[in-house]
Amino acid sequence: MDIVLLNIEGTPRPQPRPRFVGGRVVSTADANARRWKDLVTKAGKMAADAHGQIQAPAVAVVMRFDMPTTKADRHGLPHTFRPDADNLAKLALDAVMSAGLLKDDAAVSTLVVTKTWADKGGLVMTLHLDERTPTPAPPPSSRFPDWIQ
Repeated sequence: MDIVLLNIEGTPRPQPRPRFVGGRVVSTADANARRWKDLVTKAGKMAADAHGQIQAPAVAVVMRFDMPTTKADRHGLPHTFRPDADNLAKLALDAVMSAGLLKDDAAVSTLVVTKTWADKGGLVMTLHLDERTPTPAPPPSSRFPDWIQ
């Protein structure tokens, strides 16, 4: 499996979560999150067309979310405000799954997520075989161990 690189421009948005008020589910539909997910899905479809669906048993994913700000003194520094990194990653993984690039996000065995202040918003994501994936042993050349022959 090659390294698959996605580079998406736009303001990252988190996966909306259902909220409960008085025991009832309140919709958290967000048009901005829908637009962001559509951008990530489109990039995922283009990568799936170029590379095919990732079939690896264990996938390592690295995501860098660039959070836009006009304050140049913040650029490059860690972003420690909402949205939370895990909710940003959830939307991105759901989008690449729905795009057909990743069969199941349960195969993600390593996930590294960073949020950084930047002049422009975006996401840089890489997906590749987790190096800890065991390689299958070669079949034995005979049915007896070497020390018996």
